[in-house]
Amino acid sequence: MNYYIGIDGGGTKTKIIVIDENEQIILENTSGPSSIDTVSEHETLQAFLNALKPFYDQVNMPVIKALFIGLGGIVSEHDCQYVENIARRLPFITKECVIKARNDMENALYSGLLFDEGIALICGTGMVAFGKNKAGETHKAGGWGYKEGDLGSSYDLGMRSLRHVIKAFDGRDKKTDFSIDVANTIGMYQTKDFVDIMNSKYLDRTWIASLAPLVTKHAQNLDINAMSIVKEATYELARAVYAVKERLGILKPTLVIVGSLGHAKGYHEYLIEALKAQIPSIKTMKPKVDPAFAAALMAKKLI
Repeated sequence: MNYYIGIDGGGTKTKIIVIDENEQIILENTSGPSSIDTVSEHETLQAFLNALKPFYDQVNMPVIKALFIGLGGIVSEHDCQYVENIARRLPFITKECVIKARNDMENALYSGLLFDEGIALICGTGMVAFGKNKAGETHKAGGWGYKEGDLGSSYDLGMRSLRHVIKAFDGRDKKTDFSIDVANTIGMYQTKDFVDIMNSKYLDRTWIASLAPLVTKHAQNLDINAMSIVKEATYELARAVYAVKERLGILKPTLVIVGSLGHAKGYHEYLIEALKAQIPSIKTMKPKVDPAFAAALMAKKLI
């Protein structure tokens, strides 16, 4: 029996799925972080080994035909080769085994079973739009890190809510239930508290992103300020998708939306509206399969 391995790795965890020739799942397991911009070469290899150990224990001398690895932190061909060389050190990997490493954006695209052409919009703590056309060309827009803004992400919503709350409390914006809710959540009981809060939390990407549900909640309640934030953020996401569509020349794109924010009430409906306004022909969808399973299917396609 031949086996195919799919790896979906990031800065928090690594998920590995092994399938057989009939695309049946033989192993589904997780381990620690493997993103190459987060952990060392040794830790990346160890994450792969830890997740694969039950497979090695279960199957005697497996014939591994191919691996597809979608990993956070990959930005260049050199990075791809670096990760492929790490994977070559795994047990039972022969010279004949085909290994391909790419950024985990590709796993997100393939989770919509869009192997030949399509666009993925990852919209969670961060954001990125990534696409591939029938010629095999790829392009990404956004996803350059939170210091660039990650426009349209949970981090972006959190930052916009912080800018709004201080404006509301010093009189530049109208104070509403939304601004009061944000102030209570961050512990701002007096306007002057804002300085200390931001000095201690300004670089805490996860904490800032955690404020996003306040924005979507109040957008659902039709708060004018929360709705304005959501509309501006979703417009930026639509622009990113449009940029990918134009660069790759995809006339009628299919878009798979990945990430919790992209499907959240008080956000998803605005996102679809923004996408349709810029790309009337666009078709949107949720992921059809797990990204790690998509990677395993892609591994099988490499043969």
